[in-house]
Amino acid sequence: MTDRISNHDEKLERIMEQLADSVLELSDEAMLAEITESGADPQEEAERIRLVLRQALETWQSVNKRLSILGHTINSDGWWRGQWGYHNTCVTCGSFVSFTTATGEMRGEALDGLCPESDPYTIRRREASR
Repeated sequence: MTDRISNHDEKLERIMEQLADSVLELSDEAMLAEITESGADPQEEAERIRLVLRQALETWQSVNKRLSILGHTINSDGWWRGQWGYHNTCVTCGSFVSFTTATGEMRGEALDGLCPESDPYTIRRREASR
């Protein structure tokens, strides 16, 4: 079952990439003509897209800020898209974190507390010397 879901997700990802590529290949005039033909106002569509992108950026910044406050170190190039939003792990302790751009919801043990590997006040047990 998991293989079918994974295969389905990969197919959807490829379709989305192909759609994005086809949009990027359109000239400005062709894009405006297509939007106008659909009955939408190009200015309203542009503003709606800007809003979606702004919200996604704000969510990403909020996640990174929260992780930083908790002492987690995230590789900014390490985010990957999965079935439920975007995912990453702390490079210091390996704790998992994810978020969705649609809802702004954040999940993962990295958000549950301070990074145990970077907390300077953590008392570490020392081995007795013999």
